Amino acid sequence: MRASRSCREDPEIYRKVKEAVGMRRTAERYGIRVDKKGWCVCPFHQDRHPSMKLFPDGRGYYCFTCGAGGDQITFVARYLGVSNSSAARELARVFGVPLTEPATYREKREAELSRRKRRNVAEFARRSKLWLGLYRGLLCEARRDLEDPHFLEGIHRLEYVEYLLDLVERSPEEVYGNREAVRKIGEIERRAAGWYSRPGEDGAVSG
Repeated sequence: MRASRSCREDPEIYRKVKEAVGMRRTAERYGIRVDKKGWCVCPFHQDRHPSMKLFPDGRGYYCFTCGAGGDQITFVARYLGVSNSSAARELARVFGVPLTEPATYREKREAELSRRKRRNVAEFARRSKLWLGLYRGLLCEARRDLEDPHFLEGIHRLEYVEYLLDLVERSPEEVYGNREAVRKIGEIERRAAGWYSRPGEDGAVSG
């Protein structure tokens, strides 16, 4: 297979950089000392006590004193006084993130399929968390009242729904690839959507 052309910059540079380089590593690379809980002195104002919080899982940073906030790329852009695109290229250079666009038809096809899958997984996760969260709320409400027609459903289904929600939060791609899990989530979506209409005879989602 031919090597990718290094002269053509990857159009997904922002995503690749943010996936490859965490917020903490970015700050520490530019001399910011970060404590175990993710707090540090804000470099964007005269900060005497740590007022900036670095968040895990791609949630960036926020200063609770001056209001500065964003992601790894905007942090470097502001710190160095450069554009976001220049900051992304700088992070890629420092941390060795490859910025080449696929050259062959096969590489381009694989890259497009990968992008499409990421979009599908992201949409699946968004929709699943919405409906699972809604159903969990309905179950919690039903469990509070012995007279509620959904009381037993709330007792028996809540733990399973919370388990599914945790899976989607932690491993959305894995859940997306599991046909049985996708089917179960689809059933829950339909159940939650019809919660206030006439329930089935057993009042529960099969499962």
